[in-house]
Amino acid sequence: MAVNTDAALEMVKARLNRLPGDTRLDNYFAQRIEAAIGDLEGTGIHLTESARDLMLLVDYTVWSYQNRDKPGGMPEWLRLARRERWLQEKTVTADSETEGAETDDP
Repeated sequence: MAVNTDAALEMVKARLNRLPGDTRLDNYFAQRIEAAIGDLEGTGIHLTESARDLMLLVDYTVWSYQNRDKPGGMPEWLRLARRERWLQEKTVTADSETEGAETDDP
């Protein structure tokens, strides 16, 4: 299951105070969303259909759009949200590997 990019586009437009009927930059925003998905997947985060993942994608996309020409790093709240999601992914992966492992204990 992957994140709903159509919903992400609508939410990105809302966060940027663009009218839903204004479609002039939809292709550009869609590409920004795809780039954000790639960035997050590059760090080991595989987005799902959850509301939490959708909001992380929207927040990350809007931040990257608004700060594309500005120096400085990611805000702490977004960095922590991304890190928490990454840790959640690693915990799920570790748990699934543990369940599939056979033990040799007597």
